[in-house]
Amino acid sequence: METHTLTGAGCYLPQVDPIEMHILAAKYGTPARRRVVVETDDYLAAQRWRATPDRRGEVIFVIRQPNGEILLHSKHRYEQPVFRLPTGGIELNEAVEDALLREVKEETGQSVIIRRFLAILDCHFHRNGSSVPFTSYLFYLESRTCLIEPDEYDEPSEFCTIPVQRITQVAAHLRGLNGRRQGWGYWRSLAHDLVHDLMGQNTQFN
Repeated sequence: METHTLTGAGCYLPQVDPIEMHILAAKYGTPARRRVVVETDDYLAAQRWRATPDRRGEVIFVIRQPNGEILLHSKHRYEQPVFRLPTGGIELNEAVEDALLREVKEETGQSVIIRRFLAILDCHFHRNGSSVPFTSYLFYLESRTCLIEPDEYDEPSEFCTIPVQRITQVAAHLRGLNGRRQGWGYWRSLAHDLVHDLMGQNTQFN
């Protein structure tokens, strides 16, 4: 597997590395790119506002299951059931593809084939006149197995599957969250809207 990990102390990859993106696009297709500004409340700021980044960004995985539907998960720590696309962090010196395969294994235990580099979601969290960037990389994958066996050391999750056309309903539910997760829900809805735009009416994904 081709990697681009830097190992020296303090040697970190940029959030978006043009050379790495060129390689990924050649392997898995040219991604769509969307830039959004997100007004950041206290809870979202506590989750993602970092003067010094703790990660390069995140991977978001759209995994087609053997039944033809895509996988969603919900964390036990959520105050109410909230199902969404699985995600995972990219370490500061980790290649995007390495992070994708590692996080899929940790979050689902599934063996997958990467089918398409769908999109780059370029978020800018805005708060009190300042802005902090955060990048999400979206990939479409195909599972080789029906089994879902997350890493036992990862936080407990529940799983379900839905037709990709229903991803817009997931986005609407996330945008409708109240309480402390309201801003977080809006941010999470953006990737689901993007997946619907790219996949929802495209027969090659059905």
